[in-house]
Amino acid sequence: MIFLGDLACPEERIDSFLKWTNNEQVFTNQTVILNFEANIIDDVSERKNLTLYNISRITGMFPHARKVIVSLANNHMYDYPEKILKTQKILEENGISCFGLYEEGVIKPFIFEEHGVKYALFGHCWRLYTKTNSNKENNVRVVDCPYDEFVDAVRCFISNNQSIKTYCFMHWNYDMEKLPLPMLRKLSRKLIDVGACAVIGGHSHRPQGMEIYKNKPVVYCMGNFFLPSGIYFNGKLCYPECSKETYAVNIDNDKTDIIWYRTDINQSTPLEFVCREPLLVGEKCAEYSPFREMNDADYLSYFAKKRNKKKLVAKFSQYFGVSYQLNEKWAIARVKIIRTLKGLINK
Repeated sequence: MIFLGDLACPEERIDSFLKWTNNEQVFTNQTVILNFEANIIDDVSERKNLTLYNISRITGMFPHARKVIVSLANNHMYDYPEKILKTQKILEENGISCFGLYEEGVIKPFIFEEHGVKYALFGHCWRLYTKTNSNKENNVRVVDCPYDEFVDAVRCFISNNQSIKTYCFMHWNYDMEKLPLPMLRKLSRKLIDVGACAVIGGHSHRPQGMEIYKNKPVVYCMGNFFLPSGIYFNGKLCYPECSKETYAVNIDNDKTDIIWYRTDINQSTPLEFVCREPLLVGEKCAEYSPFREMNDADYLSYFAKKRNKKKLVAKFSQYFGVSYQLNEKWAIARVKIIRTLKGLINK
């Protein structure tokens, strides 16, 4: 199976993107799993400013794949809450499976079978983002429970389904942060401790590093798989050079490879292949993962010095407890204050 990062493909890029996914041989006869970063909005009149969207022709992606599965557990689902279930329906009617939504208030994984082996996919979105871009229109919810509750749900499922290989697909961290938050290292290890086969992350819109824990892969952010600059947010959403790299995670039994691409290149070339290397062995993997041998205390110090976002931004050293709750409340308030100030400035 191959995991990919964030996807939001507008009308202006759909032809070149579909052509690329049709021709890229690495996806042939593979199960492709990615973050579907935006709802399907075909009608131009329905598109709001300052939002992302996909168009329905996106369902033609990866025509030679064995299976395509997408996570809806991301904050941009709430850009158009009324479109979430419609988006899910369009995807599923075109053979694309979905996961990452609560099912009647319950966290359930998507389960599928290949070659006699069953797999389960759990999706989760950091509630910092669902609390600052909330759904006020209906009861459809992406999975965004507190992390300790999520761990318990994964633990319970695995204890009752030990023959199923379980993967956690996470939407977390700050936009444009180059390093994983210290709590995310601890959370990832806890998920593997309770039985997850791998933890795969995204959301920060630039690639982050990776580690191996108990012989299981932990990937903190694959970056934007395809989310082109100069179109969304009235053309003002443009990503920096660091976001032009992305990678796929190919897991084949106990072997994990990282496939590097350049993305968001130009109108006719959405992505291009760079190299393929074993997890952590290759030069690029090592470049992005200088922290892989650090203990928690050393990493906390390293993160404080090397992180991108420092001004009034909590370090989040733990993923549960009083300290986490206080940091989360401050982080939510900070986002709301910044948005309010930007709104006043733009008036």
